[in-house]
Parts: sequence; structure tokens; C-alpha cells
Amino acid sequence: MRTNILSICVLLGTAPVSAQSIEEAPLEEVVVTGEFPGPGLWKVTRAGDESNHILWIVGEPPPLPKSMKWKSKEIEAVALGAQEILRDSSVSMEPDEKIGFFRGMTLLPAILEARRNPDEARLKDLVPPDLYARWLVQKKQYLGRETGVESWRPLFAAEKLRKAAFDDLKLRESGRVWEVIGKQVEKRKIKVTNPRLTFKIKRSEVRTKLKEFSRESLADLECFGTMLAFTEALGDRETQNARAHAWATGDHEALMRLPALPSPNLPCAMAVMSSQVAREFIPADLRDKVHALWLEAAEKSLATNASTFAIVPFVKLTRPDGYLAMLRGKGYLIEAPQ
Repeated sequence: MRTNILSICVLLGTAPVSAQSIEEAPLEEVVVTGEFPGPGLWKVTRAGDESNHILWIVGEPPPLPKSMKWKSKEIEAVALGAQEILRDSSVSMEPDEKIGFFRGMTLLPAILEARRNPDEARLKDLVPPDLYARWLVQKKQYLGRETGVESWRPLFAAEKLRKAAFDDLKLRESGRVWEVIGKQVEKRKIKVTNPRLTFKIKRSEVRTKLKEFSRESLADLECFGTMLAFTEALGDRETQNARAHAWATGDHEALMRLPALPSPNLPCAMAVMSSQVAREFIPADLRDKVHALWLEAAEKSLATNASTFAIVPFVKLTRPDGYLAMLRGKGYLIEAPQ
């Protein structure tokens, strides 16, 4: 579930903030070129299906260098020969009416206040000493002499650190597959499906909800700790380089052997979802609903199309309760990449 600290935070205005960083040796850039097989494809079929409909799935990689290049004729051929491209499911929260630029500007003070700790608390007052010591190391590396962030809630401080780390290390999170096939998909007008759960908030209540959110404490220490572990892992050049080569050459065995990156998405999303403001709009079983939404779309496309090409995060695809396991549980036949 990709939510950027949940879509409610987009509504609350957690826009990226430029970060200062001290001079560090840059991450050695990885450039993978040539006719590599690219990331492998899982083949999903229905038992006894005489029509031979196929759902092809490719796993988007974990964070990789922006400069990394790959080209896979197989990926392009399968994607451009499909009747439908299926993206990962997502969540959005939107006002019931368009807010508009000037109305949005009047909300800016409330938005900025929402990311600060209630009662002028500081990070060092809220975070255990061991976590705070690790934070200072990461902060020095990626945020430099930034001081304002010390008054932010752990959730928002962690998100700012993540964005700064990605910029400094020249990494990107997703879009690797789409950047190769996207233009051709649009040119050929192939159907693209983006399963999405949308929740509405009344335009007249946005300012009130922002104020309520700014006064509410969040259970975000797990989010903060996991994000620190995540940014620490991103700085491991050797592992990052190995991950880049494994993904670009379709070596899934090597990719699976590498240490798993800590995943802050769920604990950070849960920190927001557990707030009183979010509970008024978002169901407690949101994660299950989002996964079920993707599965429903996958089953529909498999029943309808001779060929469907799906792009989802590698980790969501392969974990024990991931998409492959869900499809297998429904009785579908799955062939792993060769």
C-alpha cells in the first residue's frame, strides 16, 4: 500500500522540503546497460481455462540508483502485446469540492502547524535515547544543520529524512518498468487500470480537521524507528549495487538472498490511520481492502483479456501474504521466472 505517509498527509500538505546536507562521498552510481533479460515475469493462469488467458506480473524493484539503465525486449514485448496494464492498488483522500489555489494558500498556516509536535515538544523529548542518537547521525548526514525539524512529530521528521536520503544518494523508489513501456503504452492506447480506494472529506471541514490533527498525539515511534533503519540500509553501497545488478539481470535468487530492506510504509501509514481524524474517514481494515481491490482487478483482467501485464512492487509480490500467495490461494497456477 503506497500512501506517502498515507494520502491524508498529502491532504494535510506534507510537501517535500529541500534539505541541506553535509559533504559526503556520493553513492557510487550503478549503470546497467546492454541487452540484459531484465526483471523476470511471473505467469499466472486459471486451471482448466481453455481460452489460455495469461496474467504476466513483473515486480518493481526496491530503491535503486537513478542512473541505472536496463532494457528488456521480453518486458516490452509482453507489455505492448497485452490488452490491459494493471498497476498496484492505492489510496487517496480528497475534498468533496475543489479547493483551489487561493483557498489552499489560506490553509497553509494550519498545514504547517499540523506537522509540529503538540505543546512545543522536541524530538529528543519524545524519542527513546537510542533512537535519538541514531537520528542525530542520519540527520547530520542528510539534513546537515537543519534545526526546525527537531520540533516536528517523529512521523514527519522521518519522512523528511527519507526524502533527503533519496536525493543525496541519487535513488528513486519506483517507476522503473513504467519508464520503459509507458510512452509506448500511451501511444498504442492500451488500457491502464489503477485500482484505487478514494475517501472524501468535506471541503468545509478541512481547516477544522487540520486543527484537530495538530492537537492530537500520534503513535509514530515505530514509524520513526523503522524509517531510521531504512535510511541506514540505503547507505550500504555494496548491497545497493548488488541489488541493482540482480534486479536488472533478472537474478531473483540473488535478489531474494540480499538482506530485506526495512519497510516503513505500513507502520507510518498505521500511525496516521490510528489518529482520531483518520478513523473518521478510513476503515480499520484498510490494508486488507486495498489488497483485495488489487486481487479483484487481477481476477477480472485475467477472465477478460487474453493477456494482461501487471506491475507491482517486488516485495508485495513475493512476501508470504503477498499477491502471489493470494492468487495461489484462489487456485490460480503460477509459474516463476526462469
